[in-house]
Amino acid sequence: MPAYFSFQAYVYHGEGSPLGRTLEQIAENMKALPGLFFEWDGSLTWANQAGGWQIDATVFDDGTQVQYVDLHGRAASRSGCEVLNQRLNDLFQTWGDPAELRLMRLPDRRWQDLQQFAKESLSAD
Repeated sequence: MPAYFSFQAYVYHGEGSPLGRTLEQIAENMKALPGLFFEWDGSLTWANQAGGWQIDATVFDDGTQVQYVDLHGRAASRSGCEVLNQRLNDLFQTWGDPAELRLMRLPDRRWQDLQQFAKESLSAD
């Protein structure tokens, strides 16, 4: 899939704090997301190649709570990017309060909330 927009980010509660949920809690919440594939090693994939978007992540926990999520994604078009942003919002709701979660965008280590990220992704032209 050629990329209109691609990214890598770490997801934290606030700017660098653990998410405050266990891997089991997050896994249970993610079960409700149709088409999302989750493995107990913490890896997940959620994609629709025909729709032009893909999300991959690894959830890192310390046995008591999720420390952060290593998140990657891409979209093949602006419409794919719109769906990607909707799916990220759904995913963030399973990880905590989306308003309290932050993405550390890589490689420049820039903090964004989900709304800022979506705005930037849609201006990728």
